[in-house]
Amino acid sequence: MKDWKTTLAGVIVGGVAVAIALGYISAEVGAQIIAVAGALGLIAAKDGDKTGIAK
Repeated sequence: MKDWKTTLAGVIVGGVAVAIALGYISAEVGAQIIAVAGALGLIAAKDGDKTGIAK
């Protein structure tokens, strides 16, 4: 796990997918949750060649 944010996003998407499959939430609500999580992820993401630790 290089970046905990990527792992967290994967867990959120997986959790939403399971919740949709089990019928806990509708597909529309799931899509909204994933959209909000994606937007927050883009806000929190680092630009690889501009910020963070050089590789």
